[in-house]
Amino acid sequence: MSSINGVSAQRGAVSRRRFLRGIGLAAAAPLAIGVLQACAPAAPPTATAKPVAPAAPAAAPTNTTAPAPAATKPAAAVPAPTNTAAAAAKPAEAAKPTAAPKPAAAPAPAGPPSKGAVVPTPRNQTVVLDQGTFFVFDSFNPFIPNGQQYNAGYQQVNKEFLFYANYAAGKIEPWLGQGWKYNVDFSELQIQLNPRAKFNDGTPLTSKDIKFGIEMFLKDAALIGTGAAEIRTYVASVTTSDDQNLTIKLKTPNPRFHYIFICGIVNGFEVIPESVWSKIDPKTFKSNPPIRTGPYKLDRVIPDQFMFVWKKDPNYWNKSVMDPAPEYVVYRSAPVVDSSIEEFKRGQSDLAGNLTYPHMKQVKEAYAPTRILTSFRDPCPRAFWINSDASKGILADSRMRWALSYLTDRKKIGQTIWLIETPPAQYPWADYKSNDTWANKEIGEQYALTYDPKKAAALLDEMGAVMQGSARVFQGKPISLEIMTPAIVGNPEFLIGQSVVDELKKLGVDATVRSYTNPIWTQKWNTGEFDISSHWLCGVSFDPGQLYAQYLGNRAVAVGQVATNGNQVRLKSADFDALAGKVDVADPTNPANKALFDQTLAAYYKALPAFPIIQTTYPVITSDAYWTGWPTDDNNYQVPLNWWGQYGQVIGRLKPTGKQ
Repeated sequence: MSSINGVSAQRGAVSRRRFLRGIGLAAAAPLAIGVLQACAPAAPPTATAKPVAPAAPAAAPTNTTAPAPAATKPAAAVPAPTNTAAAAAKPAEAAKPTAAPKPAAAPAPAGPPSKGAVVPTPRNQTVVLDQGTFFVFDSFNPFIPNGQQYNAGYQQVNKEFLFYANYAAGKIEPWLGQGWKYNVDFSELQIQLNPRAKFNDGTPLTSKDIKFGIEMFLKDAALIGTGAAEIRTYVASVTTSDDQNLTIKLKTPNPRFHYIFICGIVNGFEVIPESVWSKIDPKTFKSNPPIRTGPYKLDRVIPDQFMFVWKKDPNYWNKSVMDPAPEYVVYRSAPVVDSSIEEFKRGQSDLAGNLTYPHMKQVKEAYAPTRILTSFRDPCPRAFWINSDASKGILADSRMRWALSYLTDRKKIGQTIWLIETPPAQYPWADYKSNDTWANKEIGEQYALTYDPKKAAALLDEMGAVMQGSARVFQGKPISLEIMTPAIVGNPEFLIGQSVVDELKKLGVDATVRSYTNPIWTQKWNTGEFDISSHWLCGVSFDPGQLYAQYLGNRAVAVGQVATNGNQVRLKSADFDALAGKVDVADPTNPANKALFDQTLAAYYKALPAFPIIQTTYPVITSDAYWTGWPTDDNNYQVPLNWWGQYGQVIGRLKPTGKQ
């Protein structure tokens, strides 16, 4: 779907308080980036396959409204769309979307290709990475639904971000930005940029580009993207004092506003050139080829081969810090399992996709250069999101959402369905040691996420969903539910959905699980045209306030409208809002606020707009045949997932073996 405070070489976790202060939550924090220290590792999952115990990241990065990827096999998953942060005790009214932007055209293949594409570049100069099935080939616009294929190298080697959360090393790393600081009451945020940074067309990156990107969200409520909701809720004005410094004045003090500028879970605030985007309509612009600051430029896209080819930019601005060795980076859609295995063994790919942990072990036994990393826990548990809009009938009742949870056999799912054995999830975040700060044993026991079909049946009866013959009827109509997922048929999220469908049918509820291609799933997700979605629960990058803000009622729009500010499940709960709004502007480093966080956790469980199912442990398979320097269990120096924005820094560490 990782952790900011953990997965160091010693697989330690950084303390939550130390981490939060490291990312600048202390008032008037200096313009510098905090480096974290490691503590104890998180508890390992129980795994029959005996993988290395998952490292214990400390905090999890924030998520965005980017389209989600297709499968969840190691090469194809990513956290789902949604932004974080929200209004105060009484949240400010979020901007309402105007017209929904038209999604970019996207092919709709039925599933993985039967064979992987052969790269058109010299193999010993090329890193070849498998990913999920690609759909968008002609557009690189992150501000519209289905406007980009972010996991095809675009977000990894072409885009760059102001700051990076290195969950493996436990620190925030400056990149396009040099630092940030608040004034005493958190009503102003100053950001300082790297004066050397340039876009790949040679144009310098300046504070005016960041100002333009922020104001673009303020001027057009139809645009989506990381930070859109926070910007619309909080930003009063943006000023630039020179090319490297900007000051953001906030309507309401917010000690966590800077989170949006950190590439946390997968991505962060999009850094775009004003010189290009000021001349176009961002709702229709394809940004092809993309002008960004990263070390690689788009070389070509081969749609019928499901392949994106990126070529090293000889004029990259930051070569003194990172000068990648590969001349080319190729992202291709992973083929079906048998082909993926054989092509990896033949050296056609460096990171194979669509393989489970048993597959990986078989490959390693037959192919010596293979490495398998098993120590990285993704910050996003697998989860169900339930459409809570009033129009959804029985789903609008939180008792039905709890019934669904009681029908979810988390232990069995973690042991038999996921890629590698992984533990059940109780809290809506990863089981990092650092996240223990936000847990509350009494609340967890009161709202235990257990498998109990009898309780589910009792809740259905209590709501008046009674049996008539062989079917449950609610308000005179048979109940019919669909669980949608962006995972292809047979992949874990699909099978998780199927397991709950089977339980629902035992209770007389007509239910189905359906796999949708990413463009269709993304559209249904954002417009609320779904019942339940089986995918991933992201949001807790640095503290749970980020997650809770996603469900604020002022972010909800009617079914059929694009949810540009989050709350795709359309939850409206005055009790939850009253607490989540306060959390959103509370300093998470202040121990006095822990009680407020606990109260909001209880309110979240009571409403249950989404519930976690299992922790997400990702095994990753790489080859040392052509390139060395991959993250390993002994040296997990950076997030090892090739759809994350941080992955460009993995590519920057690779060295050629000399194989021809």
